[in-house]
Amino acid sequence: MKLDLFLLIGQSNMAGREALDGIREPDPRIVSLNAKREWAPAIEPIHFDKPGIAGVGPGLEFARTLMERGASNAIGLIPCAVGGTKIEHWVRGGDLYEHAMERADFAMQSGQLKGILWHQGENDAMDADDAVPYRKRFEAMIRDMRERLGHPRVPFLAGKLGYFLSPDTFPFAPLLRSIVEETRQTAHEYGWIDSAGLEHSGDSLHFLSASARELGRRYAETYLSMTGHSAG
Repeated sequence: MKLDLFLLIGQSNMAGREALDGIREPDPRIVSLNAKREWAPAIEPIHFDKPGIAGVGPGLEFARTLMERGASNAIGLIPCAVGGTKIEHWVRGGDLYEHAMERADFAMQSGQLKGILWHQGENDAMDADDAVPYRKRFEAMIRDMRERLGHPRVPFLAGKLGYFLSPDTFPFAPLLRSIVEETRQTAHEYGWIDSAGLEHSGDSLHFLSASARELGRRYAETYLSMTGHSAG
């Protein structure tokens, strides 16, 4: 069975942190690459960056939405997000860049890479030293990942930071939201996802489970709009 593959990268709001409520029966057409590099039925939590606190993220709902919209091939998710990480870990040469590329290489033995989903930036929105160089780092990361994976035009989707982030703690969140949107002017096959109206789980940092799933649906709608067809 050849899979349509999607790489999930970023920090805790991609991995998911909110309670595991509303868990649905796994769809046999959606699998996830686990920590042992084994394909298994995708069920929350699909990430394993911080066992015990990993929760509902947008990735699985993204895949479910593609299926509901008529995807013809099975979907393989490649979860690689790690909470509390800055973009410096994700650029070429960074530890998480290398880890994600290695997992993607392994996964591509089972199918074709169809998209990269990114949600990150909270840890870069607290200080100017991280926020100011974010644009160049982000653009370089997209280019380098595509080149490294041998898919120069694979769709890359990035979500905006939650609007509930405190301006006192995350003063540069508006700048990073702007960068995510404006990158469409410099990167081809790129889409951004708005987080307007989504709610936090009570900590003013992580998306509520329902909002994380809504974010996943928004990623899917953006992907379908970009590609003009279902995942298959």
